[in-house]
Amino acid sequence: MAKQKGQLTTLWSKSKELINNYTPEKAEQLSELLEMGILCLAKATLENQIDDKELMEGVKKETWYERFWVAMEKYVWPTYPDYEENWKC
Repeated sequence: MAKQKGQLTTLWSKSKELINNYTPEKAEQLSELLEMGILCLAKATLENQIDDKELMEGVKKETWYERFWVAMEKYVWPTYPDYEENWKC
């Protein structure tokens, strides 16, 4: 089954481009893309009752969440001034 291209795939592709050429100055732009991905997933969950194991654009919903969330934790949150104090686990 070929991967369907849609909004999530587009957001993730743009995010990966920023990650591959990452600098802390790009954190804001990356954050916006990742947050939009998470919001799209939340909207699909609330409006369509999509389960974590269901496919969205050929990928499990839980995999999409993991991609967007882990990228936020790794690339965006450390740029926050209070990260060491309040965010780091």
